[in-house]
Amino acid sequence: MTRVRSAYRCGTDYTGVPLEDICQHLSEWKESTQELCRKLEDYRLQVVANGEKLDHADEVLDFILFSGDLFARFLGDYHHLLSEIPSGVTEAHVEIISQMVERSDYHEQTCVQFKNDHIVKDLRDETMRPLLDRIYGDTRDEIVNYSDLHNVIPRLKTYVGSKSEGRKSGLSVDDTEALELKPNIFGIGLNLNYIIKRIGKAFGKRT
Repeated sequence: MTRVRSAYRCGTDYTGVPLEDICQHLSEWKESTQELCRKLEDYRLQVVANGEKLDHADEVLDFILFSGDLFARFLGDYHHLLSEIPSGVTEAHVEIISQMVERSDYHEQTCVQFKNDHIVKDLRDETMRPLLDRIYGDTRDEIVNYSDLHNVIPRLKTYVGSKSEGRKSGLSVDDTEALELKPNIFGIGLNLNYIIKRIGKAFGKRT
């Protein structure tokens, strides 16, 4: 199933969608959120470097920092959701997504206020307008993207207590602790301490 992103609030229909597709879409939201956080950090540096050219540069920085902090917390939520949902959907997972939708909806009002205060007006230095437009536009676009997250909630509720059936790797949840993301040539490393611990338990059971 393909989720269509749009500048308009037309939602994806998740009726009958398998849990694996929901996880894939959550992964896509995580990636777009990571990209926004990267952009916001770049915009923060540009505002700091051009503070004397901007009207109320401190307010622009406050908006960037608030937005960056909010979406960084969303990244933490996605980490928990994507690592836990395949092992079983709980009411807590539904509540996490509900809170994400609520917080992003609230932040939309902050975006509108930012536009009224810093964009829909004559600027002291019009060369700063493209930067302000990107700050507002990228943040607002992601919030519009998040509006579709609301449509996941009813479908995810139907999976409470269920496990993902697809993409079975043959590894248990505990076994995945033996794998660590490390910057080696394979992109993944082994947690030797964990493996030794598991071997020790296995021999202990045989004696």
